[in-house]
Amino acid sequence: MKYCPECGKPLANETANFCDNCGAKLAAAATITVEPQPQPGAGAAGSASSAPAGSEPVTLVQPVEEKSSFVAALCSLILPGLGQVYDGKLERGFLILIGTVIGFFIFIIPGLLVWAFGIYDAYTIALQMNKKEIPFLPTNTGHVILFILLALFIVVVAAVIAALLAFALFVSPLYAL
Repeated sequence: MKYCPECGKPLANETANFCDNCGAKLAAAATITVEPQPQPGAGAAGSASSAPAGSEPVTLVQPVEEKSSFVAALCSLILPGLGQVYDGKLERGFLILIGTVIGFFIFIIPGLLVWAFGIYDAYTIALQMNKKEIPFLPTNTGHVILFILLALFIVVVAAVIAALLAFALFVSPLYAL
């Protein structure tokens, strides 16, 4: 009998791709069979089988570790660098975010180019992890929350600096008259 490794419930269909109870994705190739442990004092010392009668091996199906390349690209589209954080690459996500903000300050085009690269990069990292070309890195929810909070702080600071620069460049000359 096979059991889901996420919730521990028995699988109704041993060839199922998903657990009926929790919805976890299952891989038929990644199964673990656990033989029943002999009971202490059960059976004679020289008996062939010391497992209790009626017990059968238990098979656990391991879920497949996969990243959604669509989710990674969407995260980077919503907030530059967030797709990299979803892929488990926090430092790379911050570099994409800072590069995008600096690019927007120089001219809008460099910022858009860095942002587009970030979307492409997040997408390809997820694909490479799924193909086992690079090691799988789990998504750390704490890193995602930290990144969003710091990104909001950086965007607010950048907006304040841009407003002060705009005020200094366009409003101050009017007072000089």
